[in-house]
Amino acid sequence: MDTGQALLDLGDTSRAHQLITHGERLLPPARNKTKGVFLAYRAASYLDLKEPEPAAAAATQSLLLARHIGAPRCVSLVDDLLPRFQPYRHAQGVPELLHLAAA
Repeated sequence: MDTGQALLDLGDTSRAHQLITHGERLLPPARNKTKGVFLAYRAASYLDLKEPEPAAAAATQSLLLARHIGAPRCVSLVDDLLPRFQPYRHAQGVPELLHLAAA
């Protein structure tokens, strides 16, 4: 997952998303906070690519997980992304994310 994040930072999003997704699958439940953080990072990277649908899906997963396990850092990471979703408020998954975040 760390390699995937490094690749995101370098702009290699395709390979980065593959590595992060693979890493998330390997994480045990005890590392759910880490998973939530990387889901938020993935959402940000999709927004950078102007791909709101997968961004909304990743952000929603992160927010739901964060609330379930009580991870305020993950909630904050998603909250910080919400303004970036406004131009896409009609894209699939974005209205649901915005509603969830407001609840």
